[in-house]
Amino acid sequence: MEIRKVTENEIDSVMEIIEEGRALLKSTSKQWQNGYPNRDSLLDDIHNSFLYGAYINDKLVGVEALVHDIFNVDYDEIEGRWVIPYTAKDLVIHRIAVKSEYHHQKVGDALMKYAEQFAKENHIPSIKIDTHRKNIPMQKLCSDNDYHLSGVIYIKRVEPDPSRLMFEKSIQN
Repeated sequence: MEIRKVTENEIDSVMEIIEEGRALLKSTSKQWQNGYPNRDSLLDDIHNSFLYGAYINDKLVGVEALVHDIFNVDYDEIEGRWVIPYTAKDLVIHRIAVKSEYHHQKVGDALMKYAEQFAKENHIPSIKIDTHRKNIPMQKLCSDNDYHLSGVIYIKRVEPDPSRLMFEKSIQN
């Protein structure tokens, strides 16, 4: 498996993965059910060099946005406590999804490990990730990769249920 930046000409493949993720989430939560993430937000990720893909035999099978050097206003208040206080320097994983036929093949783990490697190489002290409280597969992925549950945040965009569990991992550089 190889992980590398996604290019704009791969946006249709990215959208297929996101739509499969949206369908999966629909059965358990309201996360991603209001049209977000959408093509424009993912193109923004690509243009900002945030979107990475997992490739098996050169086929895109998973994606994640590794957002950094941007302050996320959703994270400035938390019910709980950060291990390392949140700053714009932190790496935030967003929009992680794996093509359904590749579930249970450790693609999500590979994406999480790549985020750690990215953080270490860029001297980023902490990785943050949020997910819906009913998104059990994402919570398990966080737990399996030694992320700490720090508390609950409330996202500011309009959502039926804006609460999200906040996970973080300290990175030893």
